[in-house]
Amino acid sequence: MRNMSLKELFDLKEELQIAKDEEKGVSLPALIGVEEELLRRLSRDKDDENSDHLAKVQSDLINHLVYYGSYLKTVYKKDHLDDQKSLAKVLKYDRGNALAYYRLGIYAYQRKYYVTAAVHFNNALKSHERNPHSPYRLSAQQHYHTLLYLTNSSLKVATETGEETRKLKEQIEEKSLANLDVVPLHEHIRQNETYIENHAFIVISQSSVKMASKEECEEQITSEEMKPYLILYFSDQQQSVIFQKKEVLITVLQANVLKRFLLYSREGKLVTKKDVADLFASRDQSGEIAEDMYKQVLKRLKGKLAELDLAHTIIQQEEGDLYDTAIPFLCIQRTEEF
Repeated sequence: MRNMSLKELFDLKEELQIAKDEEKGVSLPALIGVEEELLRRLSRDKDDENSDHLAKVQSDLINHLVYYGSYLKTVYKKDHLDDQKSLAKVLKYDRGNALAYYRLGIYAYQRKYYVTAAVHFNNALKSHERNPHSPYRLSAQQHYHTLLYLTNSSLKVATETGEETRKLKEQIEEKSLANLDVVPLHEHIRQNETYIENHAFIVISQSSVKMASKEECEEQITSEEMKPYLILYFSDQQQSVIFQKKEVLITVLQANVLKRFLLYSREGKLVTKKDVADLFASRDQSGEIAEDMYKQVLKRLKGKLAELDLAHTIIQQEEGDLYDTAIPFLCIQRTEEF
């Protein structure tokens, strides 16, 4: 790749962008590699002609790195370590990326690196406040979770410090520390973690938005009263559509396109190519999604829905597409990924 010219790299980038939208398995990591090489070259050889290309390549690279985790988890079946590496790269190019700090904070918290977690969550809050219009700002629920995680990280550090102090007190028998009590800290931590667990998923229907635990979501999915519902479920391993207790697996792109249809139908809007443009990597010469590409993705999605006898769920309109709102739906996804 290092021996390729800039033109050859841009041509390869275009090919890989199309391959990604066609959901060929190896395309995204290859695309990220090409974008990193392009960014390195363009940053080194700065001139007026390359400045616009530099900004676009960097923007594309950041986007692909931020959302790489979803592909790692559901397409490439890898663990979280590679996602952490990609998020760390995001901060190399975008120091104010609140979403990257937030997700890194969650990883650190899960591994009990509470000091590191506190730093990440604090940076997420600051970045969110400084960049309120960023596409990587925190949602309202993510913002609240960040506050809870930051509080818990700090409390856990304080608890560990308190326990160490108690041990020291016992060694030197300082009566002045005899009343040291860390139990309230443990209780505060427990309450916050219970809240986070009970609000781990966001559940959206035509009429409501609510939070739920993973167990509550899985119970709801299998309940009899949900049989008439189309359920789009972003689980921890895959994306699926469930209807009448039958389930089909769908790709990351198909799931995100369907989610856009569900959310827009909730607001009574038609969906056009422009409304899903951010989900695609490739563009035609006018900077829009190629019509053939858009139709191909919809065709494949409709094919998956047809397996559930929902072939007409997405209806073609003259100026856009529409989800059939006669069919109730639930969209279920982890809060940190929504």
